[in-house]
Amino acid sequence: MQQDDLSDIQADARSQNLVRTVERFIRVLNEQAGEKHAAKVILEGTVLQGSELEQKPERFIEVELIEPVMQVLGYEPRFQPTGFNGLGARYPDFTALNLQITNFGEVKKPGKIEDARKESFEYLQMATDRPLVGIATDGFVWILYTATGPDEEPTYRHHVVLHDLFKKIRLEQTQPNADRRSRTHLRNLCQKFVNQFNRNHIENIVIEG
Repeated sequence: MQQDDLSDIQADARSQNLVRTVERFIRVLNEQAGEKHAAKVILEGTVLQGSELEQKPERFIEVELIEPVMQVLGYEPRFQPTGFNGLGARYPDFTALNLQITNFGEVKKPGKIEDARKESFEYLQMATDRPLVGIATDGFVWILYTATGPDEEPTYRHHVVLHDLFKKIRLEQTQPNADRRSRTHLRNLCQKFVNQFNRNHIENIVIEG
């Protein structure tokens, strides 16, 4: 089996697992926030409200979406990590323990990706370690920054929007007669994300250049 064939198999497996992760998340969101508010969040881009969840929305997203998605991508996430050079007493929302590069991410509730992007970039500019990887996400949108050289400023690398995936799965779940035997169309919506954000790919682009 060639390396490209193996990569394709891994990407397809990750895509299938991502579909299952999003399916589970939407079911939990419906239960926790109520179907009316959940539908607005997923289909209309409404900001997820803690008053509907009866808990902090950022923590809900971390547990129910970010952590399982990171695991699908091959990471071992840890939340509220400390000890990053240059950040002082501040700390990011998460890091991947098994990524061989200093890395951290910022999470905001769905609909607040610009806040996540801004805060993540502030942390990246403060951090002194290189090479460096930063992720900003609201669960539906994922943005990747990297910095490799000793004095290099963090630069934008990837930006993937998963709204269509969430919308299609949400609509399927509301249609009792929807055909769920073929997942190809859903896996295709995952391909760019799993290819650009998986652990092996990020290590390659940062370490090998």
